[in-house]
Amino acid sequence: MTAGVLDVLVAGRLAGTLSQDGVGSLSFAYERDYHGVPLSSSMPLSTRTYRDKVVLPYLWGLLPEDPAARRHVAADAGISPNNPFALLAVIGLDCPGAVQFVPQGSDAYRDERLVAVSDAEIARRLAIGRQGGAGWIANNEHWSLGGQQSKFALRRMDGRWYSCEGSAATTHILKSGVRGLAHQALNEYVCMRLATSLDVPAASVEFLEFEGEGGVEPAIVIERYDRLVEGDNVTRLHQEDLCQALGCLPDNKYTMYGGPNCAEVLGLLTSTGPTAQANAAGFLQMLFLNYLLAATDAHAKNYSIMLAADGSHRLAPMYDVASIAPYVEGARLKVKPPKLAMSIGGENRAGHVSANNLAKLVEQCGLERFGITAEGCRDLLALYAKEIPGKLAQEFDALEKTGSADAARELRGRMEKPIAQLCARSLKVLGS
Repeated sequence: MTAGVLDVLVAGRLAGTLSQDGVGSLSFAYERDYHGVPLSSSMPLSTRTYRDKVVLPYLWGLLPEDPAARRHVAADAGISPNNPFALLAVIGLDCPGAVQFVPQGSDAYRDERLVAVSDAEIARRLAIGRQGGAGWIANNEHWSLGGQQSKFALRRMDGRWYSCEGSAATTHILKSGVRGLAHQALNEYVCMRLATSLDVPAASVEFLEFEGEGGVEPAIVIERYDRLVEGDNVTRLHQEDLCQALGCLPDNKYTMYGGPNCAEVLGLLTSTGPTAQANAAGFLQMLFLNYLLAATDAHAKNYSIMLAADGSHRLAPMYDVASIAPYVEGARLKVKPPKLAMSIGGENRAGHVSANNLAKLVEQCGLERFGITAEGCRDLLALYAKEIPGKLAQEFDALEKTGSADAARELRGRMEKPIAQLCARSLKVLGS
């Protein structure tokens, strides 16, 4: 294996160096005069050198989880798809957060190019993703996105779409949905809009259709919350997901596989004084909404934090929220309810969290020191359970007046009733 060194930039500043030796071992060290935003909560500013155990979870969290996507990048570059150092040397110029990876001493991070992209080209790339193809990273693009789903990133400026080449920063993420799950992208759009209607901080989303040679390709379009757009200027804001922050490899993201649980997540979120209370309260909002929607993929990689130069962090907006309810037969929902990625006070079945479970959650996580009580949690969960059915209906009503009406009606027929039933069951279990 070839040894090498990559300069690691955070918010455009040289933060440190990532090194790989001849046997593939990795290390990261900060520049001695760097006092900016830390690369990760798992690697606070220090004079120490961080090794594989700490470095690998962070690096893998920046890369696609889909092996086919990694193989596609690797094949084009003549590298191993299992080497995060080599992969980031190729696609590490526009990563989640404000981090960039460039060959040591290179000024590649200064080279930015925008290339106009037509709706037909976007449709083509969406179709590849929808069909399970891996070729959704275009030539000359150097961005990377974590996660399992097929997706790609573009910049939108003055109403037009652009491919970002070199180190140009993307502003939006486009997803065609999970293969094999009908209207999954629309499902995610509805859930994200629902979060906003409940005043749960969530990434801004649109549901758009792109006309191509093979027909219309729908997509959920997510505005990146880790990008600040001011006119033609785009500034990267640093963030990381909670698996990265807690030193957990993406393969272990689910609690049942050793991934972070609520106590560990809340322990991290409340570890910095100024934002502790707001972080805890925000996480509970997101946790309860995921529970009531039967959003079973709400593992630690689907929560993130924004990092600051003083070492503090705040909970990032909600993202990647979609309900499993439309894809489960109604009778099965009652007999074998979906299980959450994280349990709430020892209960992970949708529709089964009781007041006692909430009391355990508050006690286990020491939430009362932040003014969060079991009664308050019960009231919030009950409020969401009462409001979700009506607000969900409003979202579908609005969609049925758009070009996506047919898809909306089909999804509504599979989604509205089971979620209403889960909310009603939750209220009954809570005694509300």
